Amino acid sequence: MIALVVAGLLMAVAVPNFGPTMDRSRLYAATRDVASGLRHARGMALMRGRDAEFELNVDKHSYKVTGRAKPFSLPSQVRLSLYTTESETLDEGTGRIRFFPDGSSTGGRVTLVGGGQKRAVDVSWLTGEVKVRENPADD
Repeated sequence: MIALVVAGLLMAVAVPNFGPTMDRSRLYAATRDVASGLRHARGMALMRGRDAEFELNVDKHSYKVTGRAKPFSLPSQVRLSLYTTESETLDEGTGRIRFFPDGSSTGGRVTLVGGGQKRAVDVSWLTGEVKVRENPADD
C-alpha cells in the first residue's frame, strides 16, 4: 500500500513536468525538419541546375519542396512565421524561399516557437547556407 502511495505521489509530480519537455521536443524536431527541407531544396537547385523552392504555409503548418510530391506536416503546437522577400510571398500565410542553380537564394528566415523557446532557421541570400539559431533576436 505504501508503495502505491509513493508511486502516486511521484506521478503527481512527474506528469505536469513532462508537458514542457514534449513541447521542446516538438520544437526541436520541427526545426530539424524545416532545416532539412531547406537544405534539400538547395541541393536540388545545385544538382538539377535550375531553381528549387521551399514553400511554407504557416496557417496549415506544412511545407513543400521542389522534387517532393507530398507536403510535409509540422506540429500544430509549434508557432511558425516566415520572413522572405515580397516577390516570394504568395498570400498572408504562405511564402517561399527560392534557391538558384549557383547555390544562392532569395534568403529568409523561418521562426519556430514552442515549449517556451524560440528557434530560427536562417537562409543566406548570398550563399544559400542554412543555419539553425537558438533564441534569435528579433531582427
